[in-house]
Amino acid sequence: MKKLLLTLFNHERYQTISIIICSLLLLAWWGCETKVKSIRDPSVKINRIQLENEVSAIIAETERKFGEMDRIDELKNYLFQQGLTAAQTGVINPLGIITGLGTILGLGAGIDNVRKRKEIKTLEKPV
Repeated sequence: MKKLLLTLFNHERYQTISIIICSLLLLAWWGCETKVKSIRDPSVKINRIQLENEVSAIIAETERKFGEMDRIDELKNYLFQQGLTAAQTGVINPLGIITGLGTILGLGAGIDNVRKRKEIKTLEKPV
């Protein structure tokens, strides 16, 4: 059997080498998953599903930040309207001031909460 294989490889040497190379290339093509560098950590390579998850997380974080900006703009507008009303009428609305202060305190607490969650997340990450 060994002699038959050696004779076959000797007569069909280049075809055998071509078949082996093609087989290895096909195996690498089908067997190896495509990976790219991560957006958040370029030292890590990730596959397609992980990349989609990263993009979704970035989009969610961006939407959250836009929401924060909208809330801050809403607060600015509210305070401006209260100041405009006080300037036009000469009367300060105590309920408006209390509501404004509550809004400012709530916004500060929300921002502080987000900051603390980020700190906890970075401390929980394994090194």
